[in-house]
Amino acid sequence: MKICPQCHKENLENAKFCVYCGFNLTSVAPVASSNAANDQAGSNAHNHSETVEVTPSAATENHSENQQQSTNADTESTTYSTNYAPDNLFNQFMNYLKSSLTNPHNNIEAPKYGGLMSIALYIILMLVIFGLGAKRIVDLIVAQDPNELTVNIFAPIKSAIMQFSGILIVSALAYILVAFAVRRSLLNDNITFLDFTDMFGVYVNISSVLLLLCLILSLFVSVTSSTLMITIVLIFSLSQAVLNYAVVMTLKDIKGRFNNFYSILIAEIVPTIIITWATSVYIQNVYGNLASWISSLGIQ
Repeated sequence: MKICPQCHKENLENAKFCVYCGFNLTSVAPVASSNAANDQAGSNAHNHSETVEVTPSAATENHSENQQQSTNADTESTTYSTNYAPDNLFNQFMNYLKSSLTNPHNNIEAPKYGGLMSIALYIILMLVIFGLGAKRIVDLIVAQDPNELTVNIFAPIKSAIMQFSGILIVSALAYILVAFAVRRSLLNDNITFLDFTDMFGVYVNISSVLLLLCLILSLFVSVTSSTLMITIVLIFSLSQAVLNYAVVMTLKDIKGRFNNFYSILIAEIVPTIIITWATSVYIQNVYGNLASWISSLGIQ
């Protein structure tokens, strides 16, 4: 079997990832189980004592070698959890973000609550982008006909646009929660939610950087510039596609009691159903607001 160097739990000999913490075990050499190792060690010691006389110098050399191996083993087991300085959370998160961009994979070391911080950053950027977009669109319309009636009619557009950002935030959370539930239940993996968010957060970081790029471009692009607006929309769409890719990457190497392909399919379909429902509610709400605006105009 294999001993995970991160959580020190036992895994099957052919395991690629630790079933307790998700650590990559590809490069970890299998070892004998503790009982078998003890029995074998006792048998070897008995046979050795009967046939070989150990000199003091040899014993000292073996002791020194064992101490060196123990030191190397301790160093190897603690390397993974000491990549970042414990006294600077901002630097830890920035290193986590940088590693996500330069070499994204499931085993990037994250600071404590790093995945949750990535999700929070994604939500903040989403709200800022849609808030800024709503303000610029409404201001452009009102500037063409600045009167009280125009302001009263188009002011609710801001809230409608912000509601759409809420749908995208709900969709991201749905992908994360459903993928975690599938990995825990269908694939029978004992990973904790915080560890899973650290893995998923690697791809959320990539999506957030794309959102930040959209935000920077939107500050310098006119709403009427169709070419650049299309570019922003394409980058924004790519940021959302990364979340779908994250579902595949966090589930593809897990071998559980359920078929891996269908597990990924379920993790993609269920959030789609949730997003479709949320979108239908949003459209009904916008339609109701439009009906109210039209009704108020008829009264006036």
